[in-house]
Amino acid sequence: MAAAASPIEFELEKTLGEGAFGKVFLCCDKTDKTQKYAMKVIDLSKSPQEEREAAEREARLLSDFKHENIIAYIDSFQEKGALCIVTEFCDGGDLSEYIEKRSGRPFNEDQIVNWFRQICSGLQYLHARNCLHRDIKTQNVFLTGPKKTAKLGDLGLAKVLERPNAKAVTFCGSPYYMSPEIFACKPYDSKSDIWALGVIIYEMSTLERPFDAMLMQQLVFKIVHGEVIILFIV
Repeated sequence: MAAAASPIEFELEKTLGEGAFGKVFLCCDKTDKTQKYAMKVIDLSKSPQEEREAAEREARLLSDFKHENIIAYIDSFQEKGALCIVTEFCDGGDLSEYIEKRSGRPFNEDQIVNWFRQICSGLQYLHARNCLHRDIKTQNVFLTGPKKTAKLGDLGLAKVLERPNAKAVTFCGSPYYMSPEIFACKPYDSKSDIWALGVIIYEMSTLERPFDAMLMQQLVFKIVHGEVIILFIV
């Protein structure tokens, strides 16, 4: 797939993932096949308005943000009715996959602390720009390089607040990582991202989620009314 509007001609290599939003492909620069990228392709003709807006928002935000712990934007363009968002390729996959591959073997403390610092750094960058990520979860933390550096990705649900003390009201996110105030349909702010970060830290430390349930009603009850487990990493 290539586009005249793009400074780089891309060649698709294989599918990395697929979901309701579309597909993500591993691709390379046709003139330099050692340069690998990830390309999210969203079929705008088949996507509902909400998903089209989320895709366009993600492309816009990624192009504005530059931070070592946020997935780097490369390019975006439309071709044959599809929106293509090209970002850096993280060769270590996402944190959810990495945790699953551990098969119950815990991470060492230094690794957890490093990831915690890196995710915090990326999140602080977003919050300093009045941007809520709103979908912080292990599937959206990507790992790259020999040291498995953590980078935040997928800004499709992100929201830039009009002013520093403003709050969001839209019910969105991934249930296991959603804060009590979102489930209670209350206005929320950056603290909801921090809650989700806490869930990730718990997951990295125990390889399990702090709140789990078979039914949504049970999960909501546990998050809203359950005990909060505080972890201290020294």
